[in-house]
Amino acid sequence: MRDGRVDAVLKGGLDEVRGGTATLRVLRGPPELLDQLVQGAAIGLRIDAALSKAGVSDATVQQLKDQHPIDSSPILAPDPDRDSKAAVAFVAVLLLYGQLFGYGIWVASGVIEEKSSRVVEVLLSAIRARQLMAGKIAGIGVLGLLQLIFIATFAITLASVTGAIDLPARSFSAAALTIGWFVLGFAFYAAMFAVAGALVSRMEELQNAIVPINLLIFASFLISVGALQDPDSTIARVASLLPISSALAMPVRMVLGSATAWEIVASLALVVGSTALLIPLAGRVYAGAVLRTGARVKLRDAWRAAA
Repeated sequence: MRDGRVDAVLKGGLDEVRGGTATLRVLRGPPELLDQLVQGAAIGLRIDAALSKAGVSDATVQQLKDQHPIDSSPILAPDPDRDSKAAVAFVAVLLLYGQLFGYGIWVASGVIEEKSSRVVEVLLSAIRARQLMAGKIAGIGVLGLLQLIFIATFAITLASVTGAIDLPARSFSAAALTIGWFVLGFAFYAAMFAVAGALVSRMEELQNAIVPINLLIFASFLISVGALQDPDSTIARVASLLPISSALAMPVRMVLGSATAWEIVASLALVVGSTALLIPLAGRVYAGAVLRTGARVKLRDAWRAAA
């Protein structure tokens, strides 16, 4: 055992095992599986001894030991396309993560560039701050949407023509789900990125300003990847309903056929309602901070400045 050639040594013969006086010697702690096997074998020997002592014939003892396990029969047949759907769902959530994060950074960077170059002062002489923020989000969002449509169409067409990957029949519907949830997720997060950009005046300060948003998106991505293995887990179901993570988690569960109708409706209602509530609030903070340069603006100060 010290040399690592054996994991354990059973000290004692069959009589000691049947009598319960045998000892399983290990170096430190017994491996869980090995301990279970040895303990199960020891219990079986003790049962054999008790049956023999009670006068049960050897044939009956062997018959009792040679029982077939209980057959398991699933109510729902396993999905033959489960692996291919999981692969499509993984690609979808990876694209969503990249698009939400990448184009969110574009929104924040655009706000900072307008502040540092004083272009925002010229723009705000013609339109309101909230309109400027909404236009920026809409413009960059349309660009991200077009890119996502192009990537999805090109990938599916190429895979279908070349036959390199066996795509499930629902690949186009999965792509449509990805595109639809990108719109909802981007509208939710882009408002946060716009506020983060308005609170700072230099690109060097942006990284610290967007850390909370990045953590939310990354945590949602990790949960969504975990949902590929168990889409019916509690954390996956909750994440698919919360507005901060539903844009990544719900498409995975929908592609895998795990999400129920009420969960989809509830998730849509929550993310749309939350976005409708968040955008006016973000617009007020944006309006109170976008014209202020210098040190980083606090949320409270920006909120009061727009009152």
